Amino acid sequence: MFKVWGSAPSGVDITYGNDGTNLQGKGLPMEKTLSVKDDALYYQVTAQLMGGGDIQCSVTIDGETKSGRAQGGYNICSAQLNSDFSGGFS
Repeated sequence: MFKVWGSAPSGVDITYGNDGTNLQGKGLPMEKTLSVKDDALYYQVTAQLMGGGDIQCSVTIDGETKSGRAQGGYNICSAQLNSDFSGGFS
């Protein structure tokens, strides 16, 4: 599951997916779910502030979560879970 939340008065540019897919997200808060592919190398979410704000982002697979935060300007929130090559992500 991909999540982005917080405050972005000037907007936010959100991209999420795996190593073979880049999808566009809209609005805050955003929550999206994709099916997990066994051959995916990673799953990530990035959210770039468009002129200010305070946002957080996370990606969760099978109970494992990575998260990030961005504040002010055009900073980028990024979170990524990598394949552990045994069928799980960490």
